[in-house]
Amino acid sequence: MNQEDKVTYGESNNKQTKRRQWTTKIKRILKMKQDDKTTSGKKKVKMLRQTPEILPFVQIHNDHILLKNGVMDILQIQTKNIHALNDTDLNVLLMNRTRFLRSYFRSYKEIILNFPANTEAQRTYWLKKREQTTSPIRLEYIDQKLLEFDFLERERSNREFFIFVYADDKQELTDRKNDAIQGMHQAFPLTELTRTKKEQILFLLNNQNTKL
Repeated sequence: MNQEDKVTYGESNNKQTKRRQWTTKIKRILKMKQDDKTTSGKKKVKMLRQTPEILPFVQIHNDHILLKNGVMDILQIQTKNIHALNDTDLNVLLMNRTRFLRSYFRSYKEIILNFPANTEAQRTYWLKKREQTTSPIRLEYIDQKLLEFDFLERERSNREFFIFVYADDKQELTDRKNDAIQGMHQAFPLTELTRTKKEQILFLLNNQNTKL
């Protein structure tokens, strides 16, 4: 074998060696990827897809809210201006409130939420007046009132108070609501809410940085 043949033979061996090294490396990479897929498949953790899996609420009805464990309902607490009461009336109010807290030992929750000011009744009144007049001065005054209502609904809010009553089933919930209504009647009366209002309460309660 002459010198030229040795050089050619050496180059061929080098190419084959490099080819085998690349083949081995590719096989190793493919095996590592396959192992990673197998491991990730075995250790796959269930992720929560959306908030309903966290929140206890299942379905809202007119007279109750179905939970994952039991039922509940929401009643609105009618507040009073305690600063306008004299000492006697204030003491009576506090005594009635204390009587309820001592007698109603079942599960409940009181919450406070800020709701946008509702000027629907006033707006309806002035819109009706607007249809009944043709005076330019009167129309200008009514339009100004309507703009004020828009501002109030956009910028002002009312602080409203609610009570959540819990039970294991609908019949028990009805009894507990009646007990709560009777117990709070002489202090801060409770009123039933519409389904829409309940939906708004739950929305604000779980989206506290969002406005209606």
